Amino acid sequence: MDDSLTRLMAFCQADPVFFETPSHLRDLDSRFPAARRRPPAGWRREEKGIWIVLRPPAVTLPEQGWKIHVSAADAEARTVCDLVVDFSVARNLAVKFIRSRAAMRLLNGKYADRGSSGKLLTLYPVDDSELTDVLPALAEVVRGHTGPYVLSDLRYEDSPVYVRYGAFRPMTCVTSEGEVVYALREPGGRLVPDHRSPVFTVPEWVRVPEVLRESLARRQSRGPEEFPYQIERALHFSNGGGVYLARALSADGYVVLSEARPHAGVDRHGVDAVTRLGREREILERLSGLDCVPEVLDYLVIWEHHFLVEEYIEGITLMEEVFSRYPLAGPDQTEAALAEYTRWATEVLAKVDHALMAVHARGVRFNDLHPGNVIVRPDGRVALIDFEIATDLADVRSPGLGAPGFSAPPHLSGRAADDYLMNCLRQWMFLPITPLQDRDPVKLASLTGVVTEHFPVPPAFGPRMIRTFTEHRGPLDTDRPASMFAAENLEWPAIRDSLVAGIMASATPHRDDRLFPGDPRQFLTGGFSVANGAAGVLWALHQVDAPVPDEYVDWLVASARRFPAPRPGLFDGLHGVAVTLESLGRRDDALDALDRARTSRDGLATPGIHGGLAGAGLNLLHFAEVTGEEALRTEALDIGERLAGELEDGTSRVFVSEGRPGFQYGLTGVAFYFLRLHETTHESRYLDLARLALRREIDRGEMLPDGTFQLREGGRYLAYLGTGSIGLALVLSRYLSRRDEPGFASVIDGARWACRAPFIRHPFLFMGRAGTIAALHLLGLPEDLPVTQDHVRRLAWHALSYQGHLAFPGNQLLRLSMDMETGGAGVLSALSIAFGHTTSIAPLLDLRSPAADVAGRR
Repeated sequence: MDDSLTRLMAFCQADPVFFETPSHLRDLDSRFPAARRRPPAGWRREEKGIWIVLRPPAVTLPEQGWKIHVSAADAEARTVCDLVVDFSVARNLAVKFIRSRAAMRLLNGKYADRGSSGKLLTLYPVDDSELTDVLPALAEVVRGHTGPYVLSDLRYEDSPVYVRYGAFRPMTCVTSEGEVVYALREPGGRLVPDHRSPVFTVPEWVRVPEVLRESLARRQSRGPEEFPYQIERALHFSNGGGVYLARALSADGYVVLSEARPHAGVDRHGVDAVTRLGREREILERLSGLDCVPEVLDYLVIWEHHFLVEEYIEGITLMEEVFSRYPLAGPDQTEAALAEYTRWATEVLAKVDHALMAVHARGVRFNDLHPGNVIVRPDGRVALIDFEIATDLADVRSPGLGAPGFSAPPHLSGRAADDYLMNCLRQWMFLPITPLQDRDPVKLASLTGVVTEHFPVPPAFGPRMIRTFTEHRGPLDTDRPASMFAAENLEWPAIRDSLVAGIMASATPHRDDRLFPGDPRQFLTGGFSVANGAAGVLWALHQVDAPVPDEYVDWLVASARRFPAPRPGLFDGLHGVAVTLESLGRRDDALDALDRARTSRDGLATPGIHGGLAGAGLNLLHFAEVTGEEALRTEALDIGERLAGELEDGTSRVFVSEGRPGFQYGLTGVAFYFLRLHETTHESRYLDLARLALRREIDRGEMLPDGTFQLREGGRYLAYLGTGSIGLALVLSRYLSRRDEPGFASVIDGARWACRAPFIRHPFLFMGRAGTIAALHLLGLPEDLPVTQDHVRRLAWHALSYQGHLAFPGNQLLRLSMDMETGGAGVLSALSIAFGHTTSIAPLLDLRSPAADVAGRR
């Protein structure tokens, strides 16, 4: 499970349809008694998410300091919570605690944040003196109890009491990557990131109190010589522990170490990582001798952590192997390539099936069959790994964990449950968007049809899969959302009206934290932004002439005003709110939001369109034009000068080589802003700057052997609108309409060629199929029209239903989303362009290209 997926899992627990904050967890039946009590006289009680906060009278807390955390094992949590709350009340000490056992299991689950997991209660001493008094007494109160180690903290003595220096109230800042993160305040007043990593650290300006010196010395004295293995690299991390490739200090060759932390990584049944690791050891010993599973070599306990030492199986995961071979991810799918992939895939599937049968023959149910748990050896043989949730074949209980898209229905057990997962793997091998089927089982049938349409699988392959799915899930209905894109002549009004109806049906104007369900990032940025909040959705609705209720506009205004520390950016903050309100006819409210954005100019720490200088500059230019206010134009030009200075400075801290590329965050968006400045001032200098920015962005990409040009980010090649090469192509095209430049046209062609790949994992606007549709249409080249039409029809792959209306899945396909960046509003915006209704992708982003002029320059 990759990092982005693990970060999302906390928002998948409270609602099966939309991403939701853990505060909406249905946990009344597991509330701790302390959460039900009335506070003492004079104390204030407040619920913040899944936390209960008790504040004593006449106590003023600093904004940051040394915080005390108490952890507890699952079975002891209720008792420890009572003890520590009573202790805090008796000492007039502010305290925060998790409200329920269900919430505790969520925050201490296998895929919880390792940096914050394990914290049942937090106590807030007002200064170092109170910390010194409280720690020994608190350790005595909870003596004899145990809990998960809080990785971000320093453990006090040998107790379940931990300490770290951090913020007492929420403060945020923006990183060089444009991410909003929690912050601390330096002595000079500047906000800097509060690194909540799974390692204890102390800010350089903070002195460690004397009461912690002994505990710190004990931690530092723990040397690596105690561990009999040399870690080569981490293969995987979870809150339950890591998986490492290692070498034994006393022998040659690699081994794999599976780590388990006591009381951590609990599943929904409360089973912790150590218990699961013990079960895995028993299962693997039971399977000993099979060449399709790793052999157990040793089991040891070091530093309280448990390690299962396993045979290292050389090879790569099936997921990696498929993505390196998958033909639909490229622009040119020859019959020979499709046939070769089909032959290889069916052979691998047969080997996995035989491995599964061998496991079943030993009386074991695997339970966790998915592409990350299959190793393809260099000689083509396969092996199954990660047996932590494996059980006896006769066990009828559902496992407490499971990978998205690869969990059997609860009523299945034994071989039938593993056979269901095997069928899911068959479908995934040919169309790797498996979590989508969790949103609606009808996709099990319709996506099987996509497989048989694109690959020369044996005639019985598809019918056999559908028959197996039907046996396990019951009859599968017609995929009505997908059928909207299957008609010979697509009906834009019907698609538009259904998308709009789904968005409107999801609205929650009674809530303060969101108006429309979208990506979890909206909960950090206030719920009102263009990218993930209300502004983007209302703007998209207005663009397609859908009615926008005044109540929703009022919600946007009120939300942006009450949020304590709003970002100023175009896509993530107040500039986007301002331009949206202006488009909706709320000029006074728009100018108010604009004024607040201007006063937050210091928050523009990044260069790009999304939340940085270029996006703010675009909005200032826009309002200068619609209001005639010269000060706004001057401010926009000042931003241009700042970007120019940073771009031309070889030591710039803004344009760093490791920064994100593309239109949203990178130099592509900056170049677009310089082109807008050129349109405004007619100064050729801005064309020179746009050329420089575009050249540097091109250097961040590569012309690949398949003829595509894609931008590089980390180890990935990207062709997306927001972060990849097709967004770059749009800006290059606009540049070429003003001035010729050798090589630009070939980059455009390479980006267009990359957009011919049929497979795109997400339907998103900025990082998915919707953006590809909009970009190809805006480039306006006749030869791309059939490609664009094919992409529109392939939206059927991801099309889902919400209350009978068209909807689309969001991040990692885990839940539905209605926002601009990852959901239905973005698809609505892209399709309105493709059907000729509108010309702007998002607020202020009219990226139409004079295609005829560009073509003439080739």
